[in-house]
Amino acid sequence: MKTAIAALFVAGAGYASAADEAPVATVAVKPAAAETVTEELIRLLSDRNALSKDDAARLIRRLQTEKPAQPQVETAAPAATTTPGAAAPATATAAGDVKPADPKDPKNRVRVIYLPDSEKQRIREELKDEVLATARAENWAQPSALPEWIKNIKLDGDLRLREDVAFLDQANDPFQINYQAINSGSPFNVSSSAVNQPLPPLINTTADRQATRFRLRLGLLANVADDLSASVRLTTGNNVNPLSPNQTVGNAYNKFTLLIDRAFLNYHPLTGLNVYGGRIPNPWLSTNLVWDENLGFDGLATRYSHGIGENVTAYGTFGAFVVENTAFDFPSTSAVKANSRDASMFGFQTGVDWKVDDGLTAKAAVAFYDYENLQGELSSPCVAPTSAFSCDSDESRPTYLQKGNSLFALRNLQLQTSTDPQYQYFGLASEFRILDVNGELDYKIGGPLHASFTGDVAWNTAYSARKVRALSPVNNFDSGDNYSGGNLAYLARFKVGYPDINERNQWNLLVGYRRLETDSVVDAFTDADFHLGGTNSKGYYIFGNWGFSHHAWLTLKWFSTTEASGAPYAVDLLQLDINARF
Repeated sequence: MKTAIAALFVAGAGYASAADEAPVATVAVKPAAAETVTEELIRLLSDRNALSKDDAARLIRRLQTEKPAQPQVETAAPAATTTPGAAAPATATAAGDVKPADPKDPKNRVRVIYLPDSEKQRIREELKDEVLATARAENWAQPSALPEWIKNIKLDGDLRLREDVAFLDQANDPFQINYQAINSGSPFNVSSSAVNQPLPPLINTTADRQATRFRLRLGLLANVADDLSASVRLTTGNNVNPLSPNQTVGNAYNKFTLLIDRAFLNYHPLTGLNVYGGRIPNPWLSTNLVWDENLGFDGLATRYSHGIGENVTAYGTFGAFVVENTAFDFPSTSAVKANSRDASMFGFQTGVDWKVDDGLTAKAAVAFYDYENLQGELSSPCVAPTSAFSCDSDESRPTYLQKGNSLFALRNLQLQTSTDPQYQYFGLASEFRILDVNGELDYKIGGPLHASFTGDVAWNTAYSARKVRALSPVNNFDSGDNYSGGNLAYLARFKVGYPDINERNQWNLLVGYRRLETDSVVDAFTDADFHLGGTNSKGYYIFGNWGFSHHAWLTLKWFSTTEASGAPYAVDLLQLDINARF
């Protein structure tokens, strides 16, 4: 505001002293019109609350007292100053002699600008309009109209409409058990001698399906202090599947639910250092080979980056996260309670970002993810005559599964007769300590267009086929009824076009191939779309994006996948999305 006021003083003076071509005469100098305009502008700013009354009065007093003494010049005949060759007025010399003044000497002439009243009024109106426009833009008139905290908050969000069509091969194995449905409900009786025993929950592997879905996300970022911010994001979805924010329509027009998807603090006390705590977004440089893009992490992460020269930045990230927590009163049906057996994950990643030249950049990172207590635990000898009874290792079952990881029966049931019920839960047969190496090359091929190549390899170093077989796994058998698990996953993809879609007619195209063996990564957290989620899959995919408006674009995705090993399971998936970001 002070800058604007200073500009008005300069502008007022400029209007009053410009126009050298105006008519000239020798007259007594009067106060400049610019001073009157300046005083009026000061009062105008005061009236609009851009200046306090006291400040306005002080500026006007200073303006009036600091005016330079006005020279008094006798009015002379116009011919004396304007007619060439005419006699100049006499001036006194130091000795008292009088000699004629030289009419050609500029020092003997006073130039006064005459502005018509209409021009003065026009200048006043222009200045008023300019001041008021600036005041409205910079909120001078009501500087306290909005609370200070609102200025520190940023809102954003996005909306996606999706049509899903899954094409399932009729030759697929129709008897693939849905272990997630069992583990999230009552234990299932696996006894083959049970009378009228129903089939366990099964995954649909043969019937084509279509679904209309949408996703809404609303985010808030608050700058609490210069070195601390807080973020919260709400999303559609459910509290069973941690990967899907999609809401399937067709619920008799009932209401939908918004859930807390992100809630974290970011503390950045030093340049290059960030500490995150709460439900945070993915802190790793990664692809959706290991982590689905919608997954949030519960815990603490810290990242430090440092420049090496002008073109290279190195960084390290460490994270400690809680995956599953033991229920406080477990087992609920026993007076003897179990100690905590919380599943957790510790991760470390180091990487570099390298600007090779103006058109080529490279990224590379190596990460190690170590899961603790994620593997299932065989219970102590247990009698569970009904589904209401608990055994002491029930809490070691994963609360969420997709499909693909090798599983085994958790309960060491003690049977009195061959017809006793056998109510079972199922746990992960392998441990998981994953080494992940990934990188990207991005080349600017011309104008805004880029071409990039991404590769990712993940290897579960804790996997042992021998140890898994010793637990008598219940899935992942080949046609000869032999266990056929594996621990390697890899991905390669190529993308060309605009890196991001923000405006009309921007586009990009992506093609890729991926293979995930059964226990290469945790199936609960990998991509939920490829092979309809999980591991034990391989295939290719094609994505296309096209912008049809500002921050709005269409996406077409095609996945064609089959099983990596074991029973046949082939699926093609078509997705059409309409996206808008705000």
